Amino acid sequence: MPSDKRHARFVCAIALVRPDNSVWTAIGVHEGRILEAPRGTLGFGYDPLFFSYELGATFAEVPAEVKNKVSHRARAMTEVYKHLREVT
Repeated sequence: MPSDKRHARFVCAIALVRPDNSVWTAIGVHEGRILEAPRGTLGFGYDPLFFSYELGATFAEVPAEVKNKVSHRARAMTEVYKHLREVT
């Protein structure tokens, strides 16, 4: 696949369902591209192949503390936290 067609994103969706069956959702997204060869030794799964535009590195090249502040999961959970603070 040519470099200009290797755009990728990690997406995390979280749904909260209340006892009355109402549903609230949060989506977290982190944009990047898939490299042709892995880089880095940290992380798991696709982390060595996923180059983060925001970080300028793969998720496997940065410490977990850095990745966990900007990851798709962190972004979705931040929205969950904000929502729970508003409704409680």
